[in-house]
Amino acid sequence: MDAPSPEMVRILRQARLYGYLQARDGRVFHPGGNRPLCRVIAESMALAGWLRKDADRYVITPEGVTAEALH
Repeated sequence: MDAPSPEMVRILRQARLYGYLQARDGRVFHPGGNRPLCRVIAESMALAGWLRKDADRYVITPEGVTAEALH
């Protein structure tokens, strides 16, 4: 992926703000949140190297911070 879409930028900002995103019930939430951010997009972002999945958490990577700054 070259540049993130606006939806991806929003997810990257949430991950940077909270330090991680939670994966539960097949969806991705910010910590303490009850509205899902996404599911498939976070998985594709993990494949691109912008997020790293650790158990039930998605953590932003240095590449993700760089991708967020490009937008």
